[in-house]
Amino acid sequence: MNQIPDQDAERVLGTIREAVHQIEEGHAADAAQTMKALVDEFPDASLVHSYAAWALSQAGSHREAMEHGRVAVRLSPESEMSSIMLFRVLWSAGEHGQAFDEMKRLEKYGHSEEYAQLMQEWNEGKPTEEPANEE
Repeated sequence: MNQIPDQDAERVLGTIREAVHQIEEGHAADAAQTMKALVDEFPDASLVHSYAAWALSQAGSHREAMEHGRVAVRLSPESEMSSIMLFRVLWSAGEHGQAFDEMKRLEKYGHSEEYAQLMQEWNEGKPTEEPANEE
C-alpha cells in the first residue's frame, strides 16, 4: 500500500515543508535526518521516499539517496514526481546514463510534461555554434 493515512497527511506534508526549509537554510544534513525519520514511520509512501532521496542528495549522501529514489519509483512506477526526483538524484550523483534510463522508463507510461520542460530548458541553455568567420 502506497498511501499516507488521511489523519497523518497534514503532519507528513508539514514535515516535508520543514525539510525543504532546512535545506534552504543550509542544513541539508538535518533535512536528511528529518526525512529518514519520516521514512521509518511511513515506509510504503513513495512521496516520503522521494523527498528523503532529494534531502539525502542535497546532504551529499548520493548512494543512500539513490536507494530511496528507487524505492519511491518501485512503490509508484507511474509517478512522474517520483521519477523526476530519482532522475535529479541520479544526475547529481554523476549517474547521467542511469538518469536518462529513468526518463525513458517513465515514457512507457505516457508523456511527461516535466521531462519535456527539462529537455527544453537544456536545449535553450546550450550555446549555439558561431558560424565560421571567413575573411
